[in-house]
Amino acid sequence: MVKRRGNGRKVVVVGLDGATFALIKPWAREGKLPHLGRVLRQGAHGALQSTIPPVTPPAWISSATGVNPGKHNIYGFFKPMRHRYSRTPYNASDVKAKKIWQILHAYGKRSGILHLPLTYPVDRFNGFMVAGIMTPDEATDFTHPPELLDELRRVIPDYRLNISLNSWKAGLLDEFYEESVRILHIQREETLYLMDHKPWDLFWVMFHHVDGVMHVYWKFMEERHPYYPGETRFKNAILDYYRQLDDLLGEILRRLDENTDLVILSDHGHEMIRKHVFLLNWLRDRGWLAVNERRASPLERAFRMVGLQRERLIKRLERWHLGWLPKLFPEALKNQVPRGVVTFKNIERRIDWTRTRAFMPSASAMAIWLNVRGREPQGVVEPGQHYRALREELIEQLRTFRDDETGEPILEAIYTPEEIYVGDYAGEAPDLLLLTRPGYYIHEGFGPRTLVYAGRRANERSGHHHMQGILLLYGQHIRRGVELRGARIIDVTPTILYMMGLPVQSYMDGHALTEAFEPTYVARHPVETDDIVAGEPPPQTMAYSPEEEQLVIERLKDMGYM
Repeated sequence: MVKRRGNGRKVVVVGLDGATFALIKPWAREGKLPHLGRVLRQGAHGALQSTIPPVTPPAWISSATGVNPGKHNIYGFFKPMRHRYSRTPYNASDVKAKKIWQILHAYGKRSGILHLPLTYPVDRFNGFMVAGIMTPDEATDFTHPPELLDELRRVIPDYRLNISLNSWKAGLLDEFYEESVRILHIQREETLYLMDHKPWDLFWVMFHHVDGVMHVYWKFMEERHPYYPGETRFKNAILDYYRQLDDLLGEILRRLDENTDLVILSDHGHEMIRKHVFLLNWLRDRGWLAVNERRASPLERAFRMVGLQRERLIKRLERWHLGWLPKLFPEALKNQVPRGVVTFKNIERRIDWTRTRAFMPSASAMAIWLNVRGREPQGVVEPGQHYRALREELIEQLRTFRDDETGEPILEAIYTPEEIYVGDYAGEAPDLLLLTRPGYYIHEGFGPRTLVYAGRRANERSGHHHMQGILLLYGQHIRRGVELRGARIIDVTPTILYMMGLPVQSYMDGHALTEAFEPTYVARHPVETDDIVAGEPPPQTMAYSPEEEQLVIERLKDMGYM
């Protein structure tokens, strides 16, 4: 074991998935978020640049490792399609960089980690863990130590890991909001109980469902949205959710002593969506993606004649509490019911890979892959000079991609992986990374048109991610009221290590944000570096079983990530 080091200080980290200063600052000024307002006034804060693109798994893993995706190996929700043209979700064993709780373990420190993505299967280390999203719904081994689950169930009688998404799928927004609030109450009890009853030096909790609430209810508060419905009972849905988080923050603040610092962050920001962008339509229409258009069967033609659509049918069944009924029918029969939006999974077997040069298997990753010979199973793009020329041709076409209605470009930026990623796993990155302009969201699969106004249906997203998350630092040696410039999500773990008097690891891409600390403190405590080896927990390898993989895929589908 590495000799115990550090200054004896403890750190609480509160992750608010997707939280944005665009909402927090005005609400705090108006006194609606008093505890966040207090931290803003009495601590340091600044916009936190996310990963490119700003996607949940790579962003949170970057925050917990201090390195870019080229070193930690996570680029989205799904692995590259190296062996088959089908999506396989990442799990915790795919993370190749040391996570902060593993580093602290080596220094003899104890960590409590709650609900971060890609923490299933759970690590074994000095402390405790409850896994986060991408844990199979039926799993019971999502805590470390294993007996922690029984303890939480005794203390919190209705304890559970995930919420049901059936109400969201059915467009039952009252029920979905109630479910989102219910899981927040469970996680509030869980957080405060573990803070009070377990030993820890680092306590990191992430609240994921604030992101879902903003995805769904943004149009109800945003008068500029094309489908703003006017004053409804959901007008303050997002504000009320933030208020409940702020109230929980007040409870956390009351538990801090002069020896404990606080970090609040989000993995990315959030903004209004005006239009969905069906980029698969664009790739197909320009000849980059080839699909074998099958002829409609007599049954499918009959369904179309009577106006039957799969999404509307599911919505009605859910309202009648018959959401289980489709499970009784074979997939081949269900696929005869026409869809409003055709996902990549629905058409992956119909793609003619011998004529496909570029594809986008997961819109959530905001990335395009070329179908490279020797890399993909039926690749047609020759590597080397031909690959580079073809990629440049695609970039030039994407730069001309405009909204016919307004004339404005759809994309803010287009990156090649070598521009933004470095490390042993940079070769696992997609071939192009895309950032959309404000108001546009790259949607999964094929749509009725390339651009479609967003939020028409109750369960359609009307808010989505942008690059600027939030960062707030609060504690004894933190400067009061200072605004940080240029903070990046890879700076989070180095800064936490510095708070705890521990060295920043030499391989990290991020650095400690010393500008947030009192200059006299920094002068007395310069940043140190190290590269631990001894005392690390052993690495794990794991693959989902076919049943677990299907459960994870179904949940990601329900969340709109595929």
